[in-house]
Amino acid sequence: MRALTFRAKLLASHLALVTAVLVLVVLELNRTLGGDLVRQLDERLEQQAQGAAAWIGEGRRHPEKLAGRLALVVRAEVTIFDRDGSVVGDSQHPDAVDAPSGAADPEFQTARLGLVGRATRTIDGAPMRFVAVPASDGMVLRLGSPLSDIDATVGAMRRRLTYAFALAIGAALGLGWLASRLAARPLRLMTESATRITQGDYAIVPSTSPDDFGVLSRTLAALAAQLEAKLGELTEERDRLSAILAGMAEGVLVIGASREVVLANPAAETILGAVVTGKPLESVVKDPALRAVLEEASRTGKPIETEVEAGARTVALYVRPLAAHGGGLVAVLRDMTRLRRLLVMRRDFVANVSHELRTPVTAIQGYAETLLRAPGEGLDEATRREFLEIIHRHGRRLGALVEGLLTLSELEARPPEAAVRVKVEVAAIAEHVRATLRDRAAQRTARIELDLGDELDVRGDPVAVEQVIENLVDNAIKYGKEAGGEVLVHARHAGDRVVLEVRDDGPGIAAEHLPRLFERFYRVDAGRSRERGGTGLGLAIVKHLVESMGGTVDVASGSAGSTGTTFRVDLPAFAG
Repeated sequence: MRALTFRAKLLASHLALVTAVLVLVVLELNRTLGGDLVRQLDERLEQQAQGAAAWIGEGRRHPEKLAGRLALVVRAEVTIFDRDGSVVGDSQHPDAVDAPSGAADPEFQTARLGLVGRATRTIDGAPMRFVAVPASDGMVLRLGSPLSDIDATVGAMRRRLTYAFALAIGAALGLGWLASRLAARPLRLMTESATRITQGDYAIVPSTSPDDFGVLSRTLAALAAQLEAKLGELTEERDRLSAILAGMAEGVLVIGASREVVLANPAAETILGAVVTGKPLESVVKDPALRAVLEEASRTGKPIETEVEAGARTVALYVRPLAAHGGGLVAVLRDMTRLRRLLVMRRDFVANVSHELRTPVTAIQGYAETLLRAPGEGLDEATRREFLEIIHRHGRRLGALVEGLLTLSELEARPPEAAVRVKVEVAAIAEHVRATLRDRAAQRTARIELDLGDELDVRGDPVAVEQVIENLVDNAIKYGKEAGGEVLVHARHAGDRVVLEVRDDGPGIAAEHLPRLFERFYRVDAGRSRERGGTGLGLAIVKHLVESMGGTVDVASGSAGSTGTTFRVDLPAFAG
């Protein structure tokens, strides 16, 4: 059911008030007017009855004739009773034979006591008013008048009042409609203003009216201004908090008292691997180790700081209960997996560097000490030459290691804006690399095949591109097929990129080695690599060079024992 508007209620209340007042006035007038007319009739009949009774007492006889004459004078029915209530004269019954006795009438009984008796009765279907007074010789004189004249007067008055009532209702309706329209207008304006406030429009123009509605309008405008200021502060604070949470490397997880995630920043969703806000804790934190820590903090009400192994991740976890805020938890998660991996890589790097340096340094020291201790004539020339060649070979190996480390250090320290970005013709560079490595390939009876399209130009550093291709082709020669192998250099366009592939037909690389293949000093087969002169830094240098030019490099290979390994380099094409 639709609720009434303020205007309709105001109009209805105005109309109801006017109607109630008019109804009360009509009822009161109807009641008092009838009573007043009856009292006036009683006074008239009493005065006339007293005069007639005095006239009878002056010696008039023949009451049966006197009643008719008196009726003409007083314009009322006249009845004369003797002591016993018998009718001795009646204007309606001249012979007084058929007239009923009045002994039982209350007005007669009152008049016999010397008082004025009054009564109203219905005679022949018409109401009559009777007034009886005592007369001489114990007689009673009664006058009667019909009430029809009074009823007619009251009915006429009632009709006039009904007409006036209708006019008053119409006037009240019109005036009430006008008043309700005038009164509801400022309220409608304030309602519209409140609606705009709920829709985010706080530009409210206050009313200048001095009445209550004007005060309310100005108060509403002031409230809108305060609300806009507060919402602006809250929005700024929310945005600041959201920016802080979104920019944090740590994951923040707020869990309510009902074990439902109330808030989670992107880092937390990344660590947990799903969108978690609004979901139950059990469906969000599926790792039992993490969930156990959260449940322990919730159970004990004490903060917990620990590290847990959550599947393949290492997560540092700090949990603090929110007992002062109705229960719940706030948890800060930090993914330590990369840091742990970097620590492992650093440890392996130190161990590898130490290992790589120890062998040549030990060899150089050993052979040098032998040459120093032995007299010049104690060693034949061939042996001395062999020792010197060994020392020289290990010195070159140390030089290559140092040069590779310096190159990596330089690449890491070089700012991105310092990188060269020019047009580089891949086909020309590849052809130059093939010519450079032709003798090395011939030593292993390997062939270098080029499958390059036309106009394969990339945007980068020519020296870096050549070093990348040379390192990859050199690796393919070293670790490809033992004899009679083939190294294929293939390039093609892929949209706005150029994809360069270097493929060998060697034994392949086991899958567990592929993720770490570009780490420094990481070797699939350390002994074989050293035997073939590898330093373990070539692929790490390739990765840094490619990334410095805005590209990517990856490797694909079957399991160990299968045929072929492919290194794929993706570089931006030169767009003119």
